[in-house]
Amino acid sequence: MNASLQTAAGNPENQDRGLILNDGPRIILCVADGAGGRSGGTEAAALAVKLICQGAYLLGEADACVESLRKMDEVIAKDPIAGETTCVLAIVTPDEIFGASVGDSGGWWIPESGIHVNLTEAQQRKPFIGSGSALPVSFRHKNQPGNLLLATDGLLKYTSADRIVGICREQPVEVAARQLIELVRYPSGGLPDDVTLILTKL
Repeated sequence: MNASLQTAAGNPENQDRGLILNDGPRIILCVADGAGGRSGGTEAAALAVKLICQGAYLLGEADACVESLRKMDEVIAKDPIAGETTCVLAIVTPDEIFGASVGDSGGWWIPESGIHVNLTEAQQRKPFIGSGSALPVSFRHKNQPGNLLLATDGLLKYTSADRIVGICREQPVEVAARQLIELVRYPSGGLPDDVTLILTKL
């Protein structure tokens, strides 16, 4: 599987984080978006990624991903510096995609043709990870040819699904990942928000 991680700052400090972790026949993916407008967002997103790395061996199925995010919520809530963050965690195996999420970051399966599937459609936007009361929601999908996109709301909120899907289908992974960020860039060169995404060819 070919995966590309791209991130770009739309704020003075990029509070987004992403992870691609190869683990034998599977790949572990994560995006986290530190909650803006409050302190500790960067630290919360960074800690989320760190905790996933530390507990990667436990992520054997979707319920384990939910439990991982629950424990992450508890740890970050107790941290004296970290604030709150979204989190989308996805595990890609040869047979399926599974994971869990909290917040307004998202995970999409984009088939080679037809309508894309919002894997994280049922997630709870709030409370965020780090609140101590987050409610992670699991997802599962058969691994089929296409693309898997994980992205923070800096992408998903500021452009259309049709434009995102079109780029993912038309371009190689590395090119498409860079072009997705350019979709939401202002003519001035700035961005409306931090943007982090992982695009994976299945």
